[in-house]
Amino acid sequence: MSVNTAAEPLQIPRPVEPATKPRGLGIYRTGHVALFSPDPAASAEYAVNHLGFQHAGHDAEGRYYLAGHGPDAYSLVYTPGVSGLETISYIVTDDAAFEQAAEMLADAGISATRDDETSQFRPGPTLSFKTPAGHPIELTTGFVSDVPVAASTRRPAVAPAPIASDHVVLRTVDMEGEIEYVKTKLGLMESSQIQLPDTSALMAFFRGSKLYHCMALARADVNGLHHVQFTLKDGAAVLEAFESMTKDGVEILWGPVRHGPGHNVAIYFRDHVGHIMEFSSEEMTILDDENYSPTHWSVTDPRSADEWGTFPPESFK
Repeated sequence: MSVNTAAEPLQIPRPVEPATKPRGLGIYRTGHVALFSPDPAASAEYAVNHLGFQHAGHDAEGRYYLAGHGPDAYSLVYTPGVSGLETISYIVTDDAAFEQAAEMLADAGISATRDDETSQFRPGPTLSFKTPAGHPIELTTGFVSDVPVAASTRRPAVAPAPIASDHVVLRTVDMEGEIEYVKTKLGLMESSQIQLPDTSALMAFFRGSKLYHCMALARADVNGLHHVQFTLKDGAAVLEAFESMTKDGVEILWGPVRHGPGHNVAIYFRDHVGHIMEFSSEEMTILDDENYSPTHWSVTDPRSADEWGTFPPESFK
């Protein structure tokens, strides 16, 4: 396996001041997702050979770092462990926003661990904490732009070609409590809900800036990860990925589909460990927060799952 073992830190593009300021903790977008794997090296190799990621290196703790085709130094990390989510790393706009987030967490009585140690794969400080449901969150600084990352990235010449991590969907038992926490403590804005017949939320979608969602909650019997998503350049790239991965023997669980909420074109599959992953594109952008009202989709409306009329298989749930 070819890996980056250089001692020099990975280079992350300098932040660009966004025209729209995020709210709350200052979360602007998803930076990367770290997943547990019993064999991180094998998981990384599978992601490179079959899912279109690129090796970014590994560290002494056995973590393997994988880059997409966008500006981030890495978008996916495999950490030694059984399975599941180690952390979702969210990017705040700059150092001042990071310090403000630290103060806000302390003022809110939220226990957070700060790590100022830098390394090859950690160019800046991090704040780590968990939501009431136990979902692990990390805040750090990184690349920001007033344009979604996929829109500002040249179209890769290969398929599949994930560009960046844009959202994670989390299974949640106390849906109402976690929604309130995400809105009031994390400061994310609600984009929409898929609602049960009694109007309670089956799913809720939240954004940090313009892109439709950087986090979604799904009502479940247990707390944990449902799936992680990576953005491709456009709808054609999703279809090309579907064709390429199918020929390569990757089982597509569901898709191509076009979701009602977010309007993104997507395919779903599993990684080497069994985590559900999504490749999608054309996610809706919300340009005027003051004049936007969260939309409510009924679970009985088939368009909430797929505007093209398909439904997720049992293996997807």
